[in-house]
Amino acid sequence: MENLYEIIGNLLAAFVVGLLAYLVPKVKAWLLANTDAATQQRIRLLVQSFARAAEQLYHDQDPTGTQRKQFVQDQLRALGVEVTEAVLNMIESAVWEINTENKKAQVQAKEIVSGGAE
Repeated sequence: MENLYEIIGNLLAAFVVGLLAYLVPKVKAWLLANTDAATQQRIRLLVQSFARAAEQLYHDQDPTGTQRKQFVQDQLRALGVEVTEAVLNMIESAVWEINTENKKAQVQAKEIVSGGAE
């Protein structure tokens, strides 16, 4: 009877080890995928916030956008974000969004002014 318990215990241990060997890589891959996506989203939000701040701070002083871009990069580095090509693309995207919003606001302001004059 004691042999039977020992055999069952060994089989259960082998099953648990096999199950862990199967699940650990899957869980690791899932965590990496979700962590990377969450990290990218956080960086994207930081870039958007810093780009808007740079627009407010340097709009009149920096017509080329060089100071604004440097400001965003410096703020990201201060938080420990590595400024890679992907991050630079996020910065360009945030600038494009700001410029698009500004153009829409200018068009709407012109419509209001010209509409009120008639």
